Amino acid sequence: DLIPDSEVVVTITRGGYAKRTNTDLYRVQKRGGKGVRGATLRADDEVEQLFVTTNHHWILFFTNKGRVYRAKVWQLPEAGRDARGGHVAGLLSFMPDEEIAQVLAIRDYSAAPYLLLATKRGLVKKTALPTYDSPRQAGIIAVNFRDEDDELIGAGLCGPDDEVLLISRKGQSIRFPAHDSELRPMGRATSGVTGMKFRPGDELLSMSIIRAGVSADERYVFTVTDGGFAKRTHVFEYREQGRGGLGIKAMKLNEDRGSLVGGLVVTDNDEVIAIKASGQITRSAVAEVPVKGRDTMGVRFVGVGENDSVVVIALNPETTAEAARLADEAPAGDDSSSTSGVVDEDSSAESGPEAWP
Repeated sequence: DLIPDSEVVVTITRGGYAKRTNTDLYRVQKRGGKGVRGATLRADDEVEQLFVTTNHHWILFFTNKGRVYRAKVWQLPEAGRDARGGHVAGLLSFMPDEEIAQVLAIRDYSAAPYLLLATKRGLVKKTALPTYDSPRQAGIIAVNFRDEDDELIGAGLCGPDDEVLLISRKGQSIRFPAHDSELRPMGRATSGVTGMKFRPGDELLSMSIIRAGVSADERYVFTVTDGGFAKRTHVFEYREQGRGGLGIKAMKLNEDRGSLVGGLVVTDNDEVIAIKASGQITRSAVAEVPVKGRDTMGVRFVGVGENDSVVVIALNPETTAEAARLADEAPAGDDSSSTSGVVDEDSSAESGPEAWP
């Protein structure tokens, strides 16, 4: 009751360090910029997860071993933009050799009908979200693996009318519906079903949920390489298929522009935060990246220096929520309802993250 439910940026490193930072400390930049320092890290560590949420949300920690732990966001140590934060071992009781694979923030366990999980080997599993509501400090099983070398790589909230987009590390993609006839609900301690198959040397890189009720003309698939190149493509260019196939091309890749590091479903008003191995963060508007076809290479999105690379991209939902709030508050005929959704460094937006769906 004594902690304000304000917006924060949560940063988690591969080494397990976590922190929460006020969103005002991250400023909007033009694409192609060098960015600002986001965390002072050890030489063998790098930022892996970053998202915007509020202090009163639950944060779910999914590990590479298929377990899930939880904590309130306000329990994470508060630190500045360039601080490393504290280790999650002080909050959670991880098993030996467990590492954070994915994090997810929810207001409560009625936030969505289902939780969707995806593994490196292309398995997907849909389970009722309330089944994960457990106070156990030692965590609970989120998914069972069929292969010993499999790992959890994605987690997201979904409903029966949503769609799933899977993107592989070699630039393949597959889009299929999440309704029960195509992806049946399962229990918590199960392995799931095949979502995508791969050619030799390929594996699943990312999983995105395509929300129902939004026109395909207004949504794009945004892909980024570790060399800092990005492109966006209309969602309708990714035709709907049945799950379990090899999919279709999502991005043309070559050695000069790097390998794929992430794929997101975005709209024109969204912003994407790109995190580099050096700890620098670039926050840029999606609208600055031109729309291109699926089998193209894209344009420079992040300035990457020698011996540096982009390691992860994250969608910043702050501007989308703010644009929706201003549109609701603006009187009829007021031009302020046509806001671009870009937030200045001194912005004092108080709206929370966009609620599901």
